[in-house]
Amino acid sequence: MRQRIGIITDIHFGSGEEHGMKSAEQDLIRCLGFWHREGIDHVLQMGDLIDGPPAEAAGQLDRVTALLESFSGTIHHLVGNHCLDAGLPRLMASASLSSPFYNVRLGSWRFIMLNGMDITTSSRPETAADQKRMALFTSDSWAQPYCGAIGGHQLSWLGAELGAAAAAAEDVVVCCHLPLAPGTTDEHHGILWNHREAADIILRHPAVRLVLGGHYHRGGITWRNGIPMLTLPGFVKRHTPPCFTCGIIELEESLITVYDEQLQIRQLLHRNQSRP
Repeated sequence: MRQRIGIITDIHFGSGEEHGMKSAEQDLIRCLGFWHREGIDHVLQMGDLIDGPPAEAAGQLDRVTALLESFSGTIHHLVGNHCLDAGLPRLMASASLSSPFYNVRLGSWRFIMLNGMDITTSSRPETAADQKRMALFTSDSWAQPYCGAIGGHQLSWLGAELGAAAAAAEDVVVCCHLPLAPGTTDEHHGILWNHREAADIILRHPAVRLVLGGHYHRGGITWRNGIPMLTLPGFVKRHTPPCFTCGIIELEESLITVYDEQLQIRQLLHRNQSRP
């Protein structure tokens, strides 16, 4: 069953970018109109909705949330590293989230929305395993201190979700703000600290059709086990190549297409037909 869903990442509202906050508001309003004209009912907002710092984060969050609330459909939010400047409880309240990780089921597709900032430099992990996950940022040059890790409880939930999707014959898109593969980011921007552990769980499940992320503003793509792992370009860098503001992802059983706001095809992701 085909699904079409809106996509946007790294808005960084309030960033003081060259074109100004008014430009960001106007461009976001244009994205909402684009999705409306295309009949889009659901949008994935892939994290870093605001820019911070903490002293300004609450005002940024209120302003951009009020703007997005004019969308007639549903926006599904991911937690990004900059989002935490507003505090996780405040962010979850604004995004109407009961949990920072959750699933969205649309027809025969299940979207697994991960919280890559589950463990951060300010966390106090209770288990020895999570303490080791936290320590990764001190031993891996790609594990930047402004990124984070997924903890054991969430990883167990992820495995259960993938198993449930397979049992229900659902196709899966796994979403995380932080990239899960080195080929979709660079060392300076960083990666999910325990990306190998998370990817090992995800990539061994035949129900997974796509891994989708943000954070690395230039965007990138790589393939693992026949599964495309795609980092979307950031809204905040929409005035520089690849000039991606927002888009639509069209999901079919054997073909995934990503369109930008001009309905230009940016990526065609074919399912590896040799996979079971």
